[in-house]
Amino acid sequence: MAKAEVLLTRHFDATRRRDIEAVVAQLHPDIAFANVLEGGEVVGLEAARGYFERQFAMAGVDISLMRVRRQADGWVHADVEIALRRPDGRLWSQNTAVIAYLIRDDLIVGIDPLPDPGSR
Repeated sequence: MAKAEVLLTRHFDATRRRDIEAVVAQLHPDIAFANVLEGGEVVGLEAARGYFERQFAMAGVDISLMRVRRQADGWVHADVEIALRRPDGRLWSQNTAVIAYLIRDDLIVGIDPLPDPGSR
């Protein structure tokens, strides 16, 4: 479990810093996940790079890792706190969520924001 927690901590730190190179460095070449911003699916490193670049340009999103839990099916659930900020930096909303990650070769290969903490 420690490896998953270290990987996800690095991933969230890079995301919070808007460091696209560090974010992509945490991703497996076979990365695939739903494009929650525009619809469809993100497949591969270059598509993921573009997705995160657009995400960083669109919104002030701060995600903090609270807890990591390994699931029987091989996915890892990350309990996170998400703060959305307005362009002027003021807090717009803050809540908690669960994001499922599939990890292979010590890299993130799948990302699935869970609508319900009891799913997956």
